[in-house]
Amino acid sequence: MQKPNITMFFPAYNEAENIPRLLSSAVKILREAANEYEILVVVYEGSNDGTAGIVKEFSKKNKNIKLLIQPKDKKGVGYAKIMGFRNAKFPYIFYADSDNQFDLKDFRKFLPYIKNYDIIAGYRIKRQDPTSRILISKIYNAMMRLLFKTKERDLDCAFRLVSKRVINNISLVCRTGVATTELLAKARKKEFRIKEIGVSHYPRKFGQPVFEGGFLNLPRPKVVSSILKEIVLLYRDLNRK
Repeated sequence: MQKPNITMFFPAYNEAENIPRLLSSAVKILREAANEYEILVVVYEGSNDGTAGIVKEFSKKNKNIKLLIQPKDKKGVGYAKIMGFRNAKFPYIFYADSDNQFDLKDFRKFLPYIKNYDIIAGYRIKRQDPTSRILISKIYNAMMRLLFKTKERDLDCAFRLVSKRVINNISLVCRTGVATTELLAKARKKEFRIKEIGVSHYPRKFGQPVFEGGFLNLPRPKVVSSILKEIVLLYRDLNRK
């Protein structure tokens, strides 16, 4: 069976210590799994630790690696994903966080199902995050399932393979982390086929998360406010007649 053509993309903000390992791993996996491939790294313009420069150096050695700059006035991981999907040229699009909390080898688990499902959504078998974040995630998932009739067990897991036909048939607008739920909710509404597969998860070794910080690793109020606003907008969008 012919290998598929695959785009992988990774949103990145101040991930200089993580990017070399991430790109090396992505290249190794795709050389084995894909017929043709490209790797897009969407770096937020406000990133100031040299992440973009590292991606440029990798791209000089491998023409399949490309740097995309996310404008400062369009910040948010959701918008980074919109950019990744818009710029992907191949029919199968995979994305993951760039913090190396996932093992890209788990991507191989998706390949046997690539022809039969429109979205293959990873779920973290044993999430390795601070207890406060895990608790907040459980509350978030329960709320999103109730509001948007999504059935997947790990709605905010950023380890997914998406067919381009899904992207061509839905409109993605969320700019925050709500984008991960938006993708599944809108795909489910269009009756696309979704499969879940368990993947490994590891503690973050380098860099700082955007969602939480400070004392007790509690969520940043500004981030929470933005997420709540987008949940309301997404609810209206999905229930528009």
